[in-house]
Amino acid sequence: MFRLALTSLFLAASVPAMASHATFIRPVQQTIPAAGITQVALENLVGPISVQTSAEGPIQLVVLIHSGGADDAFARALSQQLNFTVKNENGQLRIIGNYPLEHFRDYGYPHMRGIMGIHGTTSNEYDGKKVFIHDVGSKKAVELWAEVRLTVPANINIAIRNTYGDVELRGGGDAASTATLDGFTDVGDFSVYRPVWGTLKLQSDYGKVEFTDGLGVGKDIYVNTDVGGTYLDLPPQAQGKIIAHKDLGFLHNDVSAAKFTKDADGNSVLQLGDGAGPSVHIEMSVGSLHLQTVGGGN
Repeated sequence: MFRLALTSLFLAASVPAMASHATFIRPVQQTIPAAGITQVALENLVGPISVQTSAEGPIQLVVLIHSGGADDAFARALSQQLNFTVKNENGQLRIIGNYPLEHFRDYGYPHMRGIMGIHGTTSNEYDGKKVFIHDVGSKKAVELWAEVRLTVPANINIAIRNTYGDVELRGGGDAASTATLDGFTDVGDFSVYRPVWGTLKLQSDYGKVEFTDGLGVGKDIYVNTDVGGTYLDLPPQAQGKIIAHKDLGFLHNDVSAAKFTKDADGNSVLQLGDGAGPSVHIEMSVGSLHLQTVGGGN
């Protein structure tokens, strides 16, 4: 019955004559003991994700559920339709956004991104169902999205799956070079600050990836973008090896005098210093690689 009432509210809110617009934020906070947790798996449909590591537990989850509509009553009712389940499954802490997909398949987001005129709104899939992300002004979309903030001990592995939204990763606490982070966002940027994970895999179909203050304790780093560049802000004496492949774009090195060379597989390879540092594997379809000193800016 409530869903039918919500549908009526939504239809009323879609009438062009309704010029007013109300927004509402419903905060959700949960503290989870870290004992026995080896991995955190986070899944969200639309909205930004930020991860901060700490020296030790517990795991802190804060979700800000954003909703909007023609009036406050509708915005508040709509916010109740999005919830996050938190479940420990044999040491994997699964945090999943449960959107009302049986009711709405079109979602409005106020921070839509345009990359070469592409928004990634026509081929999104979430929980096995096709969904569409639009600007908030779209008449057929409901404004419902979640901002997820997660604090996790540095020795816990992390997996992130986001359909639309930026992802920020900030290292803190003890460096845990054996931990891994596997992150994906269909449309959005990755921003990484002093990572504490030994292995990082970052993929964005439409967005850039930037390491803003070196590579931390990273040993094996994999970056994959379809449309979007890669920015590595490195200290002047950085060590390591860059292995890059691109279809369309440029390679810029403003950190050292070293030059890119081709290997037997057609990759562009650059050695920094003695090459003893991390290996960074970069795969770009349309995008450029920018190696620049920390603080140099884009």
